Amino acid sequence: MELRKLDSDLARLQTLRAINTGELYTFRGKFKMLSRDYGMGFLAWYWTCWAATLPVVYAAIELGGVDPLIVASKIENFLGWEPMSISGKLDPTLGQIGLVVAVNECLEPLRLPFVVVTTKPVVNFFSRSS
Repeated sequence: MELRKLDSDLARLQTLRAINTGELYTFRGKFKMLSRDYGMGFLAWYWTCWAATLPVVYAAIELGGVDPLIVASKIENFLGWEPMSISGKLDPTLGQIGLVVAVNECLEPLRLPFVVVTTKPVVNFFSRSS
């Protein structure tokens, strides 16, 4: 019982420290606070959101008719590399997977604020229903 009280006091003091330093008012600070306070629930929600965007990105690339070989050749031209240095060795299927993962990672500035804002209600909902 005493350990639980100490843990809650410690969490309260860490939150007050974050408020006083201004760390709580940044996404990075909120991210750290949520991972500290919600732990596994936060990680599960974050990776669920990350994995949920993969099929959306894949469908967008597939329906948009984006060819990973053309994207690779445009990147080669932009960077000034030899033509066919990447696109000549690229398997189209693996190129498609790589393009999906790369575009999914580019969505991180949109995904992280969404996860930070929605973690508390989502974790509370699932912890109440269990």
